[in-house]
Amino acid sequence: MNAVTATNFEWLGREMRAKTACYEVSVAATGERPPSWDEKIGVFGKMDDELQKDIAYLLANGDFADTTVEHKRIEEHLFKSIYAVADTEKKYKKDELPKICRMIARMELFFFLYDFLEDDYKLQGRLRMAGLLSIMDVKTYQNNWKHYGDAVKQMLVEAKLAANDHIYNYKKQLNIKN
Repeated sequence: MNAVTATNFEWLGREMRAKTACYEVSVAATGERPPSWDEKIGVFGKMDDELQKDIAYLLANGDFADTTVEHKRIEEHLFKSIYAVADTEKKYKKDELPKICRMIARMELFFFLYDFLEDDYKLQGRLRMAGLLSIMDVKTYQNNWKHYGDAVKQMLVEAKLAANDHIYNYKKQLNIKN
C-alpha cells in the first residue's frame, strides 16, 4: 500500500476502531475540533458503488476476516463479475465453473488485502492455497483462467484508488490537511 493511500484510509479508520487510552504528552491544541466519527462516515455517501465502500471500510478498519459482511460482499461482487463472463466464454468444466470463479475471486481478494505476501507466493503456491491445484494445473490456469484473476485484481485496484480519491476530496471539503 503506498503512503498516500495508507494515510487516507488510516485517517478514516481512526475513529472507527475502539479507542485506547493515550498517555503521551501532547503539544498545545490549535483550537480546531477534529472531525467526529459521524462526520467522517459521510465519505461513504460520496462513493460511487458498494465495492468502493466495502474496500474503504475494510482498509480503514483493518479487519480482513473473511467472516465480515464487507468481505463477503466484495467476494460475491467479484465472483458475479467474472462468472458472468466465464459462463459465456467457457465450454468445458461448466459444472465446476461457479466453484472455480469463486476460488479465483477469493484468492485475488486475499492477496489484495495481504499484499505483503505477494512476493512470498509464486503462482503455484497461490493456486495451492486457493485450492485451485486440485482442479487444474498451473499451465491450464495461466493459459485459460489467469485473465479472470487479472480482471479481479484490476477491479480491486480501481475501487481502492477511487475510494482513496473520495477520502482525499472529502478531507479537503472538511478543511483537513493531509
